[in-house]
Amino acid sequence: MIQFLRAEARWLFAGFLLCLSSSFGQTYFISLSNDVLMQRFSLNHGGIGLVYALATTASALILLEFGKLVDRVTTRTAALVVAFGLAGACLLMAMVQAVWMLFFAFLALRLFGQGMMSQVAMTATGRWFDARRGRAISIVTLGYAAGIAFMPAAAVAVISAFGFRHLWWLAAAIMLLLAAPVLYVLLSHERVPQGSALDDGQPLALEKHSWRRAQLLRAPVFWILLTGLLCPSFMFTSLLFHQLNLIEVKGWDMARYASVFSVFAIVQVCASLLSGGLIDRFSARQMLPFYLLPMTLGLIGLGSVDGFWIAFPAMMLVGFTAGFDSSIAGALWPELFGLKYLGELRALTFAAVVLASAVSPMVTGWLIDRGVAFPHQLLFMGLYSIAASGVMLALQPRLFAIATDVAKPA
Repeated sequence: MIQFLRAEARWLFAGFLLCLSSSFGQTYFISLSNDVLMQRFSLNHGGIGLVYALATTASALILLEFGKLVDRVTTRTAALVVAFGLAGACLLMAMVQAVWMLFFAFLALRLFGQGMMSQVAMTATGRWFDARRGRAISIVTLGYAAGIAFMPAAAVAVISAFGFRHLWWLAAAIMLLLAAPVLYVLLSHERVPQGSALDDGQPLALEKHSWRRAQLLRAPVFWILLTGLLCPSFMFTSLLFHQLNLIEVKGWDMARYASVFSVFAIVQVCASLLSGGLIDRFSARQMLPFYLLPMTLGLIGLGSVDGFWIAFPAMMLVGFTAGFDSSIAGALWPELFGLKYLGELRALTFAAVVLASAVSPMVTGWLIDRGVAFPHQLLFMGLYSIAASGVMLALQPRLFAIATDVAKPA
């Protein structure tokens, strides 16, 4: 591992930085400004949730085409375009004066932050590495865990000391003056993808058949895969968005519950590192029937137990799945569908993930308003995840045929 880190430090750190920079467009960071925005624009929870959901949905639709950028330009060019775009989104957030401006600020943050930063990071890493793709992706995605662990506390400190606008001015400055120059240097040349001969530097012939987006959309296996792959995005987003409701229903203390996320981040990091080795040894597709099961147990625990003691083990289990999720999502698509059109395929799949995260708060919030307690919803999500894992298990022969090019697109 140390030799791998040393040899590939330039590209691994570039991917890590892209994932970390996506924090400015993630729900856990943006939502820290919600109280100020609601007060300033006279919005209730439903109102700001609707604006956010519409903006996230719009960003997912734009991502379908904009995500192809990584197939058309160098990784450095794509990374810089996205870095400047995210800086502009942060500036817009700092200057927002009306609800319509808030919509476009949310849209830009979600598109360039959550969407394109992750798109560039995962697509580039998937192309750069072959034999050690799982390990590389597991290291790169530690940027997400680092963001969850440190960004919220730093943001709260800045808001408390200087106000929410200064937070977004600072975020823009970080992207323009720190992230963009570092990415420019790190990505000065592309890494040649290598396979089993990685240690002796011989490049791998990219012989795996590459699917196009239209072929993927016509394949039933793609839609069946989504029934499992979208579970973490939908379920974890709803858990974050409605955590105050969960705390209220359970009668828990907010300060005690906040400490749970430090444990969540630690477990996510450990799971991400573990997942890389397992993916390289067994393949991402073989992990599909199992990686949802820890989250399943965590959601069932949160849904059925009222004592605060359940919070730590439950969120540890959810964090375990979150750590595997990023690595599997990065490795699965090149493993199954090839590298040549990876950008347009990942744009499609990531748009689906973003859309799931947009729909989740609306659906679960609507059910809460109609008397379906959030813990009961979590219990149902856990049971659904068990069924989805069974579907992923039944799908294994078909996925093997696709990965080995026995089955090709129509």
